[in-house]
Amino acid sequence: MKNIIYKITTSMAVFSILWTGNAVAEYTEAPVLDQRVQNADLPPVTERLPEDPLVLEALEIGTYGGTWRSTVKGNNDEGWIRRSAGYDPLIRYTFDWNGIAPNIASSWDVSDNGLVYTFHLRAGHKWSDGTPFTAEDVLFAVNDVINSDDFVGARPAALFGVVASAPDPQTVVMTLPAPNSLFLEHLAAVDGVQLVNMQKAFCSQFHPDYNSDADAAAQSAGMTGWGEAMMINCGVTRARNPDRPTLSAWIQKVPYDGINTPVTFERNPYYFKVDQAGNQLPYIDNLRMTQVEDTNAIVLMGVAGEIDLTNRHIDSVTNKPVFYDNQEKGGYRLYDTIPSDMNTAIIQLNLTYEDDGFRTLFRNKDFRIALSHGIDRTEIIDAVYAGQGEPYQAAPRPESSFYNGELAKQYTEWSPDKANELLDKIGLTERNDDGVRLLPDGRPIRIRLDVVSDNAIYSDIMELVQLQLEDIGIGLDVRKAERSFVYEQKNNNKHMAHVWKGDGGLGDGIIDARHYLPMHQESAYAPLWARNWFDPGNPEIEEPPAEVTRQLDLYKKMYEAPTVEKRDELFRQILDIAQDQFYSIGISLPPNGFGIASNKMGNVPDNQPNSWVYPTPGPMNTSLLFFKE
Repeated sequence: MKNIIYKITTSMAVFSILWTGNAVAEYTEAPVLDQRVQNADLPPVTERLPEDPLVLEALEIGTYGGTWRSTVKGNNDEGWIRRSAGYDPLIRYTFDWNGIAPNIASSWDVSDNGLVYTFHLRAGHKWSDGTPFTAEDVLFAVNDVINSDDFVGARPAALFGVVASAPDPQTVVMTLPAPNSLFLEHLAAVDGVQLVNMQKAFCSQFHPDYNSDADAAAQSAGMTGWGEAMMINCGVTRARNPDRPTLSAWIQKVPYDGINTPVTFERNPYYFKVDQAGNQLPYIDNLRMTQVEDTNAIVLMGVAGEIDLTNRHIDSVTNKPVFYDNQEKGGYRLYDTIPSDMNTAIIQLNLTYEDDGFRTLFRNKDFRIALSHGIDRTEIIDAVYAGQGEPYQAAPRPESSFYNGELAKQYTEWSPDKANELLDKIGLTERNDDGVRLLPDGRPIRIRLDVVSDNAIYSDIMELVQLQLEDIGIGLDVRKAERSFVYEQKNNNKHMAHVWKGDGGLGDGIIDARHYLPMHQESAYAPLWARNWFDPGNPEIEEPPAEVTRQLDLYKKMYEAPTVEKRDELFRQILDIAQDQFYSIGISLPPNGFGIASNKMGNVPDNQPNSWVYPTPGPMNTSLLFFKE
């Protein structure tokens, strides 16, 4: 099964990092492991690998050795550990985010009704402690932990209600309560790793079904119960316990607990991947993550050549010139990252606002078009983003297979004449002494737009928009407020207008479609309509218009679609309706981000998608990175 959800234009160098099923006649290993074999501390590499190791074709056959230096910020940056050293889920995203590829599971089958997924594991696959990895480990994670209400922390929502069974040690059968055409995408995402992170032999000590003292022990340690202990030791915060066995390329040796620094890792002797020449991966021996307090410290280390590869926390427009100018001095180079965000700032007028006069005005599509023509996006891009980016609406990025050029570019032309003509056409011809147009009831059209005070970029953009809209007779009152207040207003439908970045521009758009149809708590342009999807039992709900109802029906059918082709066709229909409805007003396409890589580091791609769902840099297969001699 292949799922085409994303495309990326890049060099052949990137596409040389691929998955292949070619057999390898002979296997070799890192010198440090060979020495351990000679000392009888380890079995031979052929006994440590599964019967069918995953073969990766690297652009360059790497050399063994070295330490990959990076950073973690503060004591709550486990995201970097998960992204760089921990992305080995059951199945994984392809590097270009163009599909799903085998990983820990060598293959899978899906029943005709879309309810039963059968995953085939690799015979002889072992945990980092040398014990067998089997279907029982996955069953423990799915049935005993993820689907337990007592488990604390993030859980893959796609697994709620899923029942896992194992007809044999190398087969996992997952039965879904309802069809989910995005099930594989969810398993390949960053949180899907939880399925294969919980070695039953180790993690069951924290579960009361296997250890009657587990709950009491957790509470005596100051935790709420066994669920929190499981999360800390085997869940998303597992980096605090280096004793937990892993299937990933490196074994953590020092806990990430805010006390011990640096956090270090060493190679996993039982890692299940090899390159096309039969060299067991990873190439790099060790990882070293220095704990720092803020982004400035990362920048200073980066320009000094003390970081080998990262894009975490540093890839801002203001930092890029600093890194660019110091490349020769620091012995590194820059590579591009393509953000999954499709817009820098989306203005969302509340189409379900409680005031009748403004609600009627906001729902008038020509009014929204007029505001869009009244915004000089080029001025904003030059002033705020140093000329980087282009005028853009709320639409999938050009790199996405769902790109819709009309949706992306409609009404982005700055034309005060067109804006004024439209505003006059809909009857807003009267103005007060300040030049602000008046509603039919005589009130001035002053739109209160809430901006979170901890995001200076939004404030900068909206203050420019405020001045630009004054020229067409529309008042925009930019109200900066603490984040919790802004969200309280939005969640309770009290906001007139809201601004936020554009999520869902790449492969994540089909999963997080908040800006294309009202289906999410963050669909701030129509919160009462959105509740029909995510909170239908809420008494504060509003029957949406026919076009929105049509979109929600299509979205439901999309999840239940029997094939990927049908699913994608339905999503394109949703985007076509979004184009026609023009719910909200975008500003610009975010410019590419960047990362830095040591000039000695090999197999670094020229560019890569950057997202949380697609946990950059993990899908590049970081086990292929190596230091050139």
